[in-house]
Amino acid sequence: MVVVEDLWRRRPQMMKQRLLAHLGHSRQVFARNCDIRRIDKPLAAAFLEASHSWGDASCRFRYGMFTRRSTGGKEEKLPAGTLVAVSTFSSARNWVKDGSRIRSCEWTRYASLPGLRVVGGMGRMLNYFLEDTGVDDVMSYADLEWSDGEVYRELGFTEEGRREGVSFVIDRDSWERRPMSGAEVTAAGGSSCIYTNPGSLKFRLRVRQG
Repeated sequence: MVVVEDLWRRRPQMMKQRLLAHLGHSRQVFARNCDIRRIDKPLAAAFLEASHSWGDASCRFRYGMFTRRSTGGKEEKLPAGTLVAVSTFSSARNWVKDGSRIRSCEWTRYASLPGLRVVGGMGRMLNYFLEDTGVDDVMSYADLEWSDGEVYRELGFTEEGRREGVSFVIDRDSWERRPMSGAEVTAAGGSSCIYTNPGSLKFRLRVRQG
């Protein structure tokens, strides 16, 4: 795990909650006690901007996980109908392999409320998406700033390679980051700095073979 200063300064509450969760100091609810349904773009975007280190992303499919009833006991006390996690997936890409048509989507985002662990949440979200869309193949990336990808392996994904790190220009006044072009390598300075993240691991789940 890498703690990056711009995220810490720009979104301190989210970062503190995620760090506590990584250290095992998180509240929890059980995915089996929640319902999943499609949600609209504004709701998904607002949740991801508050809960995911990379915020929202372009996608085709958006799902929310809501508490089915008021929780308590071994679970965090939450009202019924609380949105506790969001998953988003891209539009399907199609290709033909060995005479069969393959439909593949990218799992672009998964996030739970900061400081809240949804036990079994990723697995239930993935299974709901597969049943809802019937795609043949799902790929995703594990951000090496936060994860070694073990959760994908546990879900049955296979590691396919590594994507090199991306360089960003970070404004020291607003702490906003943007991808850096080659011409900016020597231009950054003054109130800006350059940061290259550690990259990501690519994973794929083949639901049905071609």
